Amino acid sequence: MSSSVSISIATNTAIAASKGFGWLVTGSPTLFAETIHSIADVSNQILLRVGEVRGRGGPDALHPFGRGQEKYFWALVSAVSVFFVGCGINIYHGVHALLQPGTVEPFTALVLGLLLFALVLESMTFVVAVREIGGWKGLITNRNNTTVLAVVLEDAVALFGILLTLLVAGVSFAVGPRPEFDAIVAIVVGVMLGGMALFLAGLNRRLLIDTADVALDRAAAGFLAAQGVAADVSSIVLDADRSVVFVRVRPGDAALRDAAASYALGEALKAHARTAYGKTIDAVYWKFPIVSEGGAPR
Repeated sequence: MSSSVSISIATNTAIAASKGFGWLVTGSPTLFAETIHSIADVSNQILLRVGEVRGRGGPDALHPFGRGQEKYFWALVSAVSVFFVGCGINIYHGVHALLQPGTVEPFTALVLGLLLFALVLESMTFVVAVREIGGWKGLITNRNNTTVLAVVLEDAVALFGILLTLLVAGVSFAVGPRPEFDAIVAIVVGVMLGGMALFLAGLNRRLLIDTADVALDRAAAGFLAAQGVAADVSSIVLDADRSVVFVRVRPGDAALRDAAASYALGEALKAHARTAYGKTIDAVYWKFPIVSEGGAPR
């Protein structure tokens, strides 16, 4: 279970309450956008937690490799909800406020303090999520862990949104409320949420249609080559760090010809992937070239 998801649910609930209070006091479209943003974050992280819980189910007759891909389904649902709730409502409210500007009260010191409080909490959860995914490098190499990646991206957008809201507050303190500028910032927050949602939806869609772990494929082929076996390797991702591997031995390679030898090498490959890359190979399936009656592989 992801610690960043648990922390984010708690902190974003507090952040949503603080932003909501600020919106009630000022009527600011930006604070309304940020309130909706934080409420959407809480809902989405609950969906991510549902995926984690349901994805823990072990193998059974209908799911021989477990239910790990449930995480990707619920992460996809979460991304879709970000697009329609976070992006849609924010852009609609921002455009409405831009076309029909209403009265916006000046930001008070209390509201500014609440925004700084939200900034501190959001920064904490962002740091936890980045560490959990493996640092900045993990954002590239660990993209199969879409649950934590979603928390990282949501927190990053939230931090930028809070900074934009502080900019609106600064303008309000300096020259008084500017409803048009406030509305434009609300639209920008909505657009950022939409972009993030589309990226996460595309990533989860790819993982739900039996994508390969290309890095693992290369590593497994290299390991087998070092053992004297020339083979083409492909995999199917089951979970953030779990895969099934298929090995197609190339014609003319007679290094393996019995079940015992292939099983032993498969077990060695599993151990290598676990110790060198932190990835679990649930099973290794072998395909050997068919030898014709004349002894030639085909």
